[in-house]
Amino acid sequence: MAFSGSDAAFEGFRLVRRNPMALVAWALLYAVVSLASLFAMSTAIGPLTEWGERMDALEAQSPAATPEEVMAAFQGFGEVMLGLSWLLPVSLIVTAMLMAAVARAVLNPRAGGFGYLRLGMDELRVFVVTLVLGILMFFAWVALAVLIGVLAGIAGASGANWMWPIVVLAGFAGVAAIIWLAVRLSLAVPITVAENRFAFFDSFGVTRGRFWSLLGMAVIAFAMVLVISMLSWVVTLPLGMMAGVETWSFGSGGDAEAVAAALDVTNPWIIASALAEAVIYALTVGVMYAPFAAAYRDLKGLGAETPTA
Repeated sequence: MAFSGSDAAFEGFRLVRRNPMALVAWALLYAVVSLASLFAMSTAIGPLTEWGERMDALEAQSPAATPEEVMAAFQGFGEVMLGLSWLLPVSLIVTAMLMAAVARAVLNPRAGGFGYLRLGMDELRVFVVTLVLGILMFFAWVALAVLIGVLAGIAGASGANWMWPIVVLAGFAGVAAIIWLAVRLSLAVPITVAENRFAFFDSFGVTRGRFWSLLGMAVIAFAMVLVISMLSWVVTLPLGMMAGVETWSFGSGGDAEAVAAALDVTNPWIIASALAEAVIYALTVGVMYAPFAAAYRDLKGLGAETPTA
């Protein structure tokens, strides 16, 4: 099957049209996690406010607070943060489930499960692969920042104005190199799901000679996600205002009680807002991730289904 980046970019919309219940499943999963997160944060508002007041009192007291008193105060803060520590791993697991589900939906439309969602070895492998590659990309950005910082420091210290164009060119070259790396690694998740194995760097072989097509596909998909996000404001902004989202900003005069009220999951407007956000998020997940699974399918000439996915 011939590969067309512009055609693959629209795979997410075809996927949702072909199986709208997948969108419902992804939205429900995200909504449950989102509401659970809101509930956890609402219960933490009170203890965090008390901790802030305690720290203010320690700073103002005379004589100065002892190290033991300060440590005791921070212990209370640590307990609150520990109570919220489950949010990050759960969000990472849900992201892995959604990425695997999208790849499975594209590669094997007849696969079972509500919305192609599962929690098994595929999801574990996707979690590990995306974590490792995410760390790799993070260090690539850090290395670029260090390099630019060193070059800029040398240029500033030496007073050599001729070096600044080199610094700028090095910055652009570094960004281009990271984009190239991201594109070459972009099929890692579809390969992992299709071949039931950890595929950290196998994407390099599949994407060889297809950089520009894949980059164009990614740009189109990202542009569509931006359009969806902007159009969604027509729905999410009014719901957010009715739910009291503006009180989330402590700098706008909202007190702890107002913020807790804006996070109250018994508020029907909060539920409606969370559901709307969940549907939009589920749609953007499909639009963003499905093209890469379609690209792998087409580049490998797998046809409509991959039985191993």
